[in-house]
Amino acid sequence: MTAPMIARRLRRALALPAIEQGLALEALIYLALCRGMLALLPFRIAMQWLGLRLHAGGIVSEAAPGSSTGPGTESGPGSAIGLAVQRASSIAPFKAVCLQQALAAALMLRRRGHDVEVYFGLAKDAEGKLIAHAWSKCQGGLVTGGQQMPHYTPISVFVT
Repeated sequence: MTAPMIARRLRRALALPAIEQGLALEALIYLALCRGMLALLPFRIAMQWLGLRLHAGGIVSEAAPGSSTGPGTESGPGSAIGLAVQRASSIAPFKAVCLQQALAAALMLRRRGHDVEVYFGLAKDAEGKLIAHAWSKCQGGLVTGGQQMPHYTPISVFVT
């Protein structure tokens, strides 16, 4: 990402109402925290420290593929958080991948008292190689990762 592009996105972010700026800043902090923890700690320990546990009962409340496409498509507690994470990802000085976005949204929603599910899914690309994706849901609504989610088969879910 070039400097003028970052500057343009920052100007756009500063034009947002104060509440949305605050959410985007919080999301940016959580994105950086998740990125650091995933880089420095074994996955199992990072998930424990983030307060997420593997759901022992298999996949929970997975909606039919294609039921939603991403942040802002659902009303509910996750809508504003998903949009904030998406905005923060676009201005972050690092590449915020789907896993970091799903975890940041989960932390933000848990902080507000909501139960969150973070899904991990697999699919095969055009060459037959496995590719992974993560997305988050709150109260049945998609929060992050919804655009690619229909192409992936859920293999595990972490809950708050």
